[in-house]
Amino acid sequence: MIRLEKMKYEEFENYHEKLVRYYAIENVKSGRWEESSALEKARMEIDALLSEGLETKNHELLRIIETDNSQTIGYLWLHIFPRMEKKGFIYDFVIHKEYRAMGYGKASLGALEDYARELGVENLSLHVFTHNAVAVALYKKMGYEVTSMNMAKQISNK
Repeated sequence: MIRLEKMKYEEFENYHEKLVRYYAIENVKSGRWEESSALEKARMEIDALLSEGLETKNHELLRIIETDNSQTIGYLWLHIFPRMEKKGFIYDFVIHKEYRAMGYGKASLGALEDYARELGVENLSLHVFTHNAVAVALYKKMGYEVTSMNMAKQISNK
């Protein structure tokens, strides 16, 4: 159904620009940033993380490929923390709109778990903007405004 491959150099610039725009928009929606400075902040944060672009150490920028037609259907950005107990952080996961709601998201995350496990990663985590009521119900009740949530999944020893 899908396979993961390293992102190609010719894809990186377009991916990077879309990522910056998306990250800026999501931070504005969440209330963390003002629209007037969001693009600049997003670019600074992403460029600091990917200081060497596609060649940034401990960062895996991956294409999600649909195996039947060899089309790129999305991207994954995984950071691997180089410590004794290896952990990974998913900075970005996107399935292109025309491929959503077809099972590719679940398949891609499963493939990422396998990929990460082969690299010695024992735990994956990610950040999610919380624009839905499921995650924020309790906090709103208590007067909190939730803007994001970190999640983790243990993937060693299936």
